[in-house]
Amino acid sequence: MQAVIFDLDGTIVFSHPTHFKAYEKLFGEFGITWTFEEFERVFAGTGAPKIIFDILTRSGVRDFDINALVAKKRDIFNQLMAGQRLAVVPGFFEFLGELKQRGIKKIIASGSTTSNIHAMLANIDVLEDFPQVVSTVDDVPIPKPAPDIFLAASAILGVEPRDCLVLEDTTHGVKAAKKAGMKCIAFTTTTDAEALRAAGADLVTADYRGIPLEYI
Repeated sequence: MQAVIFDLDGTIVFSHPTHFKAYEKLFGEFGITWTFEEFERVFAGTGAPKIIFDILTRSGVRDFDINALVAKKRDIFNQLMAGQRLAVVPGFFEFLGELKQRGIKKIIASGSTTSNIHAMLANIDVLEDFPQVVSTVDDVPIPKPAPDIFLAASAILGVEPRDCLVLEDTTHGVKAAKKAGMKCIAFTTTTDAEALRAAGADLVTADYRGIPLEYI
């Protein structure tokens, strides 16, 4: 394996509850309520533009500026995150150290905005470890489960898709990785194991501690 492509939310940090609170506050201004269960089951991994567009349009909202709302959600998220240390998926730092030791390339491929990605990486003190990131909000317009974000990540690294390993936690992400022709390890941090296997994950585990070294 020549490169590892990391999703971020639910794969490196446990940020879904904070993201949900940001969306909840944003949608509350339109009188819209939704549930955390729906967020994780239907929308996890799809990115802010799709989430905001789908929720508003199905609620009958027609006149809105999607770019302005994405920026507003980002700002709310950063305000909520300020002053708190995000929890990290167990084994992440050790796994990152193993990649460094082996000289394996790495990149973040996330549905979050680039600024949110950088803020979360800085929050857990690994921003310098990931000089390259790709976002479905800022870089790739088509979100997961389309393979575009992972293909863009492999192109940035200069590595063939077949030589990339994707780490994910959602069915959308797993499907995107497999469509891109990449191996995929999925964590049960936000999605149950059966759904991840059905989506095509090559290995399903609780966290980084369950990844056999031969996978990298």
